[in-house]
Amino acid sequence: MPSPRRVQPLSTPVRHSEAFLRINLRLVAIVTAALVACALVAPGGRAAAAADHPPVAHSQQLAGLDGADSVYLRQRTTAVAPGLDLTSFQRMQPGGWVTGRVMTADLATPSLSLGLSDGGAVSGANAPVSEFAKQPHVVAAVNGDYYDMNASDAPVGTDVSDGTVHNAGATPRQAFTLTDGKAAIQQLMSAATVTAGEGTTKIAAVNSPTFAADSVGLFTSLWGTYPIGRLIGKSEEVRVLTVEKNVVTAVSDDRSALDEPADIPSGSSVLVARGSATEQLASLEVGTHVDLTVTANASVDLAVGGSQRLLADGKRTTDDEVTAARTAIGISKDGSRLWVVSLDGRQGDSHGMSIQELAAFMDDLGAWNAINLDGGGSTDMVARPAGTSDLTVVGRPSDGAERRVSNALVFRSTATGPSTDVSVRPDLQPAAGLTADGANDTLIGLSRTLHGTRLAADLGPTPGGGHFTAAPGRVLERVSTGSGQAVVRGRATGSAKVTLRAGPAAATAPITVHGKVARVTPSSTVLSIPSGDDTGMLRLSATDADGFSVPVETRDVRVRAGDGVTVATDGVSGFTVTPKADKLSTSIIFTVADHEVTVPVTVGYDEKTLADFSDAASWTFEAARATGSVSPVPGPNGNKGLALDLDFSTSTATRGAYAVPPAPIAVPGQPQALTLWIKGTGKGEWPRLQVIKGDGTTTNLDPEQGASNPIVTWNGWQQVRFPVPAGTPYPLTLAKIRFMETRSDAGYTDQLAVAGLAAQVPPAVSVPESPWPTDPAVVAGGRTDDSPQRIAVMSDTQFVARDPDSAIVKAGRRALREIIAAKPDLLVIDGDLVDEASPADIAFAKKILDEEIGTQVPYIYVPGNHEVMGGPISNFEKVFGATSTHRDLGRTKIITLDSSSGTLHPGGSTEQLRMLQQQLADAARNPRITGVLVFNHHPVDDPQPDKASQLGDRYEAAALRRTLARFTATSGKSIAQVNGHVGIFYTDAADGVTRVINGNSGKTPSGSADRGGFTGWTMLGIDPAAGQVGTVPRTGARLQWLRDETHARVDSLRLTAPKQLAVGASAKVTATIDQDDTREVPVAWPVSAAWAGHGVRVGTSHGPAVVTFDPATGKLTALRKGSATLSVTVNGVTKEAAIRVG
Repeated sequence: MPSPRRVQPLSTPVRHSEAFLRINLRLVAIVTAALVACALVAPGGRAAAAADHPPVAHSQQLAGLDGADSVYLRQRTTAVAPGLDLTSFQRMQPGGWVTGRVMTADLATPSLSLGLSDGGAVSGANAPVSEFAKQPHVVAAVNGDYYDMNASDAPVGTDVSDGTVHNAGATPRQAFTLTDGKAAIQQLMSAATVTAGEGTTKIAAVNSPTFAADSVGLFTSLWGTYPIGRLIGKSEEVRVLTVEKNVVTAVSDDRSALDEPADIPSGSSVLVARGSATEQLASLEVGTHVDLTVTANASVDLAVGGSQRLLADGKRTTDDEVTAARTAIGISKDGSRLWVVSLDGRQGDSHGMSIQELAAFMDDLGAWNAINLDGGGSTDMVARPAGTSDLTVVGRPSDGAERRVSNALVFRSTATGPSTDVSVRPDLQPAAGLTADGANDTLIGLSRTLHGTRLAADLGPTPGGGHFTAAPGRVLERVSTGSGQAVVRGRATGSAKVTLRAGPAAATAPITVHGKVARVTPSSTVLSIPSGDDTGMLRLSATDADGFSVPVETRDVRVRAGDGVTVATDGVSGFTVTPKADKLSTSIIFTVADHEVTVPVTVGYDEKTLADFSDAASWTFEAARATGSVSPVPGPNGNKGLALDLDFSTSTATRGAYAVPPAPIAVPGQPQALTLWIKGTGKGEWPRLQVIKGDGTTTNLDPEQGASNPIVTWNGWQQVRFPVPAGTPYPLTLAKIRFMETRSDAGYTDQLAVAGLAAQVPPAVSVPESPWPTDPAVVAGGRTDDSPQRIAVMSDTQFVARDPDSAIVKAGRRALREIIAAKPDLLVIDGDLVDEASPADIAFAKKILDEEIGTQVPYIYVPGNHEVMGGPISNFEKVFGATSTHRDLGRTKIITLDSSSGTLHPGGSTEQLRMLQQQLADAARNPRITGVLVFNHHPVDDPQPDKASQLGDRYEAAALRRTLARFTATSGKSIAQVNGHVGIFYTDAADGVTRVINGNSGKTPSGSADRGGFTGWTMLGIDPAAGQVGTVPRTGARLQWLRDETHARVDSLRLTAPKQLAVGASAKVTATIDQDDTREVPVAWPVSAAWAGHGVRVGTSHGPAVVTFDPATGKLTALRKGSATLSVTVNGVTKEAAIRVG
């Protein structure tokens, strides 16, 4: 490929009204950007000679990314070369996520130039952008013109390099142009002519697949080998002239000759007239002197063809197209600044933009004129970030890999001079792109490896040493340095920085050290390798007591691999596991800071048939809010199957049609997944397999593509895989094959069929029990009684109006009466008080609340998914008002959000998330507020293995987690999140944020009784005076601000203890709650209980005693002779046991 020709530029309960939101949107966005964005690398002390380029990676925010009512903005800017910066960003805007990059170019930078690069020919020479960029001095590139895909592959617009027209279209198309160093957007087309004597003929197209009927086209040696005849109809009349050195050397009317590969020598041209245009060349014969003028309709130095004009002198286009990946260029009013945009498409975190959205985006960035270039799968950007040597693809092409395109716009830097700057960053932090979570954090005792380099004038790496320091030394110690690398280790909680100095230049990387390692988590709790020919990858993360989680570097890990596999380090934090044979099982033990984690490994699996449906006539039909039947039918591949006829038109609430086997089906071994053939009709049912786990609880397995999009969109037979989540208790028993419909606006009848139910069973392996962290935020019974603020929480009662005297209604009333008796400052009903959302159900909920609460305690009702079960959210709003609210309760801000849709952006709206941002910003700057509580129904993370009850948009879940953590990291104030939905009581912490999940207050729990699966409610105890914890809180500081006390419903309470013990002897004491005649709940975390007694020393208490008792372990130890009485109180119910020591 030839080098791109360079063009050298010249040097030169309050609900916000819409009006209120509009007025405050800019302020909210500015404050939010400050909260969310973080600096990663910031050089200092650069020499004056380097002042023409920006820092390597810096905290400067690119203006305009916060527009379009967007939220959850993340951005990071990295220098590429003098005058050229790359900003990666991610945001949620109305309609969905957008992830992309904006490359800003200062055309007044003398060392920065632009060029057009192609494969050496206009047609048939397509290549990925990364190939086009392999030219001297190229530091970045982006895809260019639209092209004749899967045909000639030639560009369809007008493209010019160094004043030379490569190709020119037959009709005017918008193009990005550069003339005398100034950029513009203008319409270009062919203005070429051929002159013979007194006659001049217009050439409609040059080297272009847009060459139209009844016109003259010109093809030069730049065209390539694609047969020109393929651009022309088979029966068209043609006249073909070959021109060499301004003389016609050949004339032909033979249409078939054009079907051969074009091979036009340098210095030659071919004129082709089609149809009626042949008359225009009829007089030209061999030997005729002609003058060819190959120009576009405007004189430019550089042109890259595009399509829609997004902005014209500051005004947005009215055109629109579907949402897709996009490439676009914006230009400042004076033509000296560029914004080159590359947006990902067809990704979970990026749907791209429509043309209207893209125009608004370019306007927000500050562009005056803008153009849309080729997009979709063609969108591609490569760059060589400062401090690195190689060009890398910085986007994510929507085809899954770089597409071969016709040309690229390239950026070159020829900056020369001495090294005047340095860069430094953690090895875990990419050179460009969004920040990697945890890369700039570590825990006490764990390492971080950083890479530093001197920078050449063009910001590429250059040889030369430097000196690393880590400060302050009490927080971070330098372990080793050498070869441009430093290793540091956390010593104490706090903020620190690693600095690289080289002469007058210096760069720093911030490192935050959190607490000591509390637990270690592998990236896969069970590593399943498909076969002996494959490998597996593992990474480890370490978490402290406040939920700060960081990636663990391999240097901090000891590895013991079992027989059958080898483990090798892969980069700074990865481990590659290679099996020595097929069909084996083993385990690997990783040790980090004296904490061990065992990862079982399986290689290969066997397919075990569970149901061949030869007994299809014995299967039965069940349904929820639907009708139907089952019957035998032929299956795929000559096998037998089972048809499900269903009617989902009888309700708008969630409906289900179930195929039930004659007896529950035992699943052998420890399957990785179950598989099932499903014959669909494309109507969108949600298939699930209901199984009973080894602990006796019931769950559902979802299709492999994930619960966010598991629906039957296909026609005919298709095999579907249902993975078994790691940590699921075995053995499994299949209870039902379920097809669900959750869309309230979808009503229909259908016939589905199933066949070939099987299990993928790997070799048996010992799977350690999933860890169940016991967060100390859950306190003993009565511990919140004296808290300065007390907020009661209930959720998930799920009653219906048609059964007003049901056991669930009674349970809900009982919880409300217990709450009123406790006299909290506020009650929050955190969703799913009702089971269905008809007006009658909502009215019944209001009736119960009026009867049980009245005006005794203020309350907020937060909607859950059942508040829209079969009814619109307007039913709820008419009775209970706004679905998202905020208020200040003393020095604590209360924010409630609506996740009834399963996300926090119902229908694509970002309104309540903008309210969240505004209220967090208000809390951060309001000196009276010391802490924030955020309530919504769905948690960020479901602690149970199946992860079935959490925010459905996992990108939003991660963004919300970052947003809440960033609040404390920037304001120094406390924050917590309180949810329901899961069906168990659970509390943990993530990045210093306490997260409370209230269990069911009426409905049967979803988890086992020993893991939070009981009914009741929660009391939050808050001390606003302890809310100021600092931007890097000491371990456990959050516990001084917020504790939660669970109130398990006690139908009866049993205490089992020995009646007599010998001195020095020990015994086990247990307490059990009975609920609903069938549920036995052990009194252990997260059940809040008060242990006390006479002659008993409980826990770490002091004083004379006959026995000691440890509530955490249940261990009772006799100290001396005498009598003692041990008591336990749960939710106001007390049991005692007398103990004699002798």
